[in-house]
Amino acid sequence: MQHPTAHPSSIIVGIIPGQPDRVIEKACEMAASMAPVKLHLVYVDPTLVKEGGHIEPLDPDSMGVTECDNSKQLSEHALKIARGAGADADYHLLVGDPVKELAEFAREHDAVMIVVGTRERGALAALQEWVNGSVSVRLAHTQHIVVLTVPLADEYDD
Repeated sequence: MQHPTAHPSSIIVGIIPGQPDRVIEKACEMAASMAPVKLHLVYVDPTLVKEGGHIEPLDPDSMGVTECDNSKQLSEHALKIARGAGADADYHLLVGDPVKELAEFAREHDAVMIVVGTRERGALAALQEWVNGSVSVRLAHTQHIVVLTVPLADEYDD
């Protein structure tokens, strides 16, 4: 009797430009402890939408080479970290609401975990979280799989 080929589990890693490397590094640690695991490094750009199969900016006047360069640089940097740690990893650019897209991607890939970072510090980041809600909190309240939130700072400052 032949045994079906075991397909690796998946870990979804929500990444954003400028995010500290520790989010990917922690996901790599988790993947190493659960081998074989495929890491899907996913950047969800909320400033873009999918129209007729093409990715377009919400504001047509705002799209420039910068967004394309940011995604390419993010992809190269994230894959370098993950593969340098020995992880089987790939990169995906999605558009829309990060919570919805990460959750749907996790379901499609039979993920066992979603890894995200905490928000950046500062007034602007706090305002954005207040307006949009915390991605990690929204995921934790809606998912039936583990949501690991990695702190971005070493210490908590009052």
